[in-house]
Amino acid sequence: MNSDEKLFTKAKALHIKGEIRDAQEIYLRLLKKNSNNSNLLFLIGTTYVQQKKYQKGKKYLNISIKINSNFPESYNSRGIIFAEEGEYQNAIKDYDKALLLKQDYFDANLNKAVALRNISEFDESIKHLEICIKLKPNDSKIYNNLGNLCKDLKKYDTAKKYYTEAIRLNKNSAEAYNNRGELLQLHFNEFEKAIQDFDGAIKINKDLDYIKGKKLHAKMSLHDWNSYNEELKIIKNEIKKKRKTIYPFAHMSLIDDPEQQKIITELYLENNNLTPLKVNISLKNEKIIIGYFSAEFHNHAVMHLMLDVFKNHNKSEFKIYGFSIGPTKDEWTKKVKGYFDEFIDISHMSDNKIKSLSKKLKLDIAVNLTGHTFNAKNSIFFNQVAPIQVNYLGYPGTMGSKFYDYIIADKIVIPEENKKYFSEEVIYLPNCYQANQEKIEISNKNLNKKDLGLPQDKFIFGCFNNSYKITPLVFESWMNILKKCEPSVLWLLKENDIGQKNLFEEAKIQGINKERIIFAKRLPVKEHLKRLEFIDLFLDTFPYNAHTTASEAIRAGVPILTLKGKSFPSRVASSILTNVGLENLIVSNLKDYETKAISLAKNYEEIESLKNHLAQEKNLSKLFDSKVFTKDLEKIYKKIVN
Repeated sequence: MNSDEKLFTKAKALHIKGEIRDAQEIYLRLLKKNSNNSNLLFLIGTTYVQQKKYQKGKKYLNISIKINSNFPESYNSRGIIFAEEGEYQNAIKDYDKALLLKQDYFDANLNKAVALRNISEFDESIKHLEICIKLKPNDSKIYNNLGNLCKDLKKYDTAKKYYTEAIRLNKNSAEAYNNRGELLQLHFNEFEKAIQDFDGAIKINKDLDYIKGKKLHAKMSLHDWNSYNEELKIIKNEIKKKRKTIYPFAHMSLIDDPEQQKIITELYLENNNLTPLKVNISLKNEKIIIGYFSAEFHNHAVMHLMLDVFKNHNKSEFKIYGFSIGPTKDEWTKKVKGYFDEFIDISHMSDNKIKSLSKKLKLDIAVNLTGHTFNAKNSIFFNQVAPIQVNYLGYPGTMGSKFYDYIIADKIVIPEENKKYFSEEVIYLPNCYQANQEKIEISNKNLNKKDLGLPQDKFIFGCFNNSYKITPLVFESWMNILKKCEPSVLWLLKENDIGQKNLFEEAKIQGINKERIIFAKRLPVKEHLKRLEFIDLFLDTFPYNAHTTASEAIRAGVPILTLKGKSFPSRVASSILTNVGLENLIVSNLKDYETKAISLAKNYEEIESLKNHLAQEKNLSKLFDSKVFTKDLEKIYKKIVN
């Protein structure tokens, strides 16, 4: 064996051991002597793929394929690069070339199944996973991917079984622990078990994408703030290094930084390297045709906000389609269907089929009402389903992609100086950006404080925001307020027993008797709106404000004290308060927040004055006149089409 052969053998051994950089250095040294060695070029390309240096990897694999077009592994590795870049169709072409050369190629079948899933070709994906089972029936990766597929198909119980099987077959599958944890967190609300799975994943691979952010977000839902500062510091440091450490939505509830929000959102998008096709926009239809894409056409905040817009659209000028991407159907779904020219369930359709359907319906504008939130299906928009694509309402931040032309906002939630933090062009509504129903049915039950577990003779501070929005700093401020305001209580929404126990413990640490914190269970919308009127002052969260809950509180005649920050989610309550003439309830730091809350609690006449202000319909018209709002929105649609 000559020296080059010895070096090559050494490099292969290093490569197999996972010492990628050392192996790569030897391969590159050997390539200088033999620049046409397709196997060396393939191995170098593969090392760059493993290091996530995809452009370099593609360069070497292209040369390898040019020299030897009959080596299936080169096509498979290049397919992985295309898939990582979001170019799934090109990835599938490469996997097909690999399979043409080697029909029983396990990795190419598995990778093709993953790419097909990413473009929502679920049936084809299943076929390739079935081939994989025949080839390697005990391979954990197959069952992990079957879990992913079932999750997309909203078959959550089956997905959980597949992830559990993947873990049984391979106790070191960080991906399976991670995926099961996310499923338990988002679809089963089993936060404690989710955290255990995230811990399992971290033990195996502490650098797994997004794992640290997922774990902290799950802990926030339990008010588990042990090591909160340390975990947040690590996440901030990793963001600086441009690592994929936290999802955009989870980031919003922790960090008030619109520039950082844009950075992590762009990093989050696999398809962000793709360039949208420039379409010449001209009004070809007799009416402007709008497609509203949403996972929330059911009992959900976005549905409640948008209902009147769908109802009030001028059907002589607009044709509207509802495209449902969510798993839930209920009485609200049935109600909203009647407001659309056509309502279409696309939740199980492939991206290509959705694009063909949109083209057939001649959409002028596609409005994404879900954004980077629960049950999102944003790959649809990378297919350019309409000449104009709009980000609106469902997600309070940039989509981070050139595929979206506009975000609809107002000048408070996105001031002029913050436009640079949005990949979309910002287009402003004249008043609050938030759509609302003009009238909402409120329960006629004769509720009283006793029914709700509230004391008769104490000041009621309240916050019915989601639990993950309550940060340790905000809770500390609430405890400071309670200390200075005797007699008063804090009324919160109960998400789970563990969260309630943790907040009681935290209150005790800060010198507040747990009797002064009262928890409310979730109620149907009508009853929930009715009970809100018993709050004397709504204490908002920061940096993720009350959004729908804020407009609900205003509708119930409850004043809101909010802290305005820099980012979109930290400015929504400020927009709502400004539009009802209560700018004096907006502060800019926690010290003023505490001072203002204490002052109001000690001056009940001022609280009564604020409530009287909200009882006058004229003061609420900017926020709740849904007919005027819809006309303003239609003016925007006309402007961007013409």
